[in-house]
Amino acid sequence: MKGDYVTSRLRPVSTRQDRSAPRVKRLLLLLCPLVLCASGLSAQRSVFEGVKIYRHRSADDRALVDKFGTLTFDDSARKVTFSDGSGDCIEAGYDDVGKVVLEITTRMRGGTFAQVAKVVGAEGMIVGTALARPHVDDHWFYMEFKDQGRSESALLEIPKNCSAPAIEKANQVFGSRVSVPDFPQKSAEIQTADLKAYHSEQTLKIDKQNHPLPEVKPDKATIVVVCPALIGHFQGKKNRFRLHANDQVIAVNELGTYSFAYLDPGKYRLVSQTENANGFEMELAAGQEYYFVQNAFHGNFKPKTSLSRNSQELVSYLVQGSYFSDWKAKEK
Repeated sequence: MKGDYVTSRLRPVSTRQDRSAPRVKRLLLLLCPLVLCASGLSAQRSVFEGVKIYRHRSADDRALVDKFGTLTFDDSARKVTFSDGSGDCIEAGYDDVGKVVLEITTRMRGGTFAQVAKVVGAEGMIVGTALARPHVDDHWFYMEFKDQGRSESALLEIPKNCSAPAIEKANQVFGSRVSVPDFPQKSAEIQTADLKAYHSEQTLKIDKQNHPLPEVKPDKATIVVVCPALIGHFQGKKNRFRLHANDQVIAVNELGTYSFAYLDPGKYRLVSQTENANGFEMELAAGQEYYFVQNAFHGNFKPKTSLSRNSQELVSYLVQGSYFSDWKAKEK
C-alpha cells in the first residue's frame, strides 16, 4: 500500500515531473541500503533504561547505594555495559562474564527491597506471588565477570517493563552461564502469638569494624540471613527483625545488617518477625549452607517483613553491603 501511494504521488502531470521521477527513484534506491544498515546496527545493540545498580563504597562504608542507569548489550563489540550517566560505569566482554544469576524481587511501591519470590521456568519464565498491597515485580541481575584480570561482581535491578527482553537477551548471550534458582519454599503469614520466643528480649550492637563470615560445619546447618536497608521513613530507626527457628530466636537484624547461625539438622519453621511474622517450614541438612533475606515493607508503626530463601550469590552480595549484627539474648 505504501509503494502504491508513493507511485501515485509521483505520477507524471507534466513533462518536467516525468523527468524528475527517475531521479527520485535513484534517490530511494540509495536511501534503502542506508536504512537497512541503520536497522542492522540497532539490532546489534540491546539497550535497557531505568536499570538500577547496587554498590557499597568500601569496607569502611558498606551501606548499599543505588543509582539508575542504562544496561546495554553490544553484540558488535561483544560487551555488556552499565552506565549511570555520571561516570560510574561497568564494562565486561561477553567472554569475560563467568556467571549470571536471575531472581525475581517483589517490592512494595515506595520501598526498595522486598520479597524475592519463587523463580520457575527453563526459558526464563519467572513468576512470583505478591502480598496484599500494590507491588512492583522487578528482577535481580547478578553478574560475575573479569575486569583486567580482576574478579568483579555487580548487582542490578531490572524494572518489570523491560525484564522479559533483558532476560531473553541474557540467555541468548550467556547461555549455560545463566542460572535461575528455583526454591520450593513459599512464605506465608504466621500469627505472632504462635511464636514461643515472641516475648524474648535481645540486645544488638552494629559492628562497623569487623565483618565476620560463617564457616561450614560438617555436623551443623549454616544459616546466613541479611536484612537490606529500606529507603523510606524507617531508615535509621532501630527496628528489629528477628529470625525464629521453631521455639528460639537464632538471629536479630536491623535494616542494613546481617547475621548467621548454626543449627542441628532437622525440620524447622523459620520465621522473620517484626510487626508481623512471615515464614515457612523446611528441612535443614548437616554440612549445608542456607541463605535468606528478611525483606522489609512499610507497616503501620514499624516495618513489616517477609522471609525468602535466595541464592548464595545474591545474599553474599547483600552481606558485603551490610554491617554485622552483634546481638545477644538479654540476661534474665
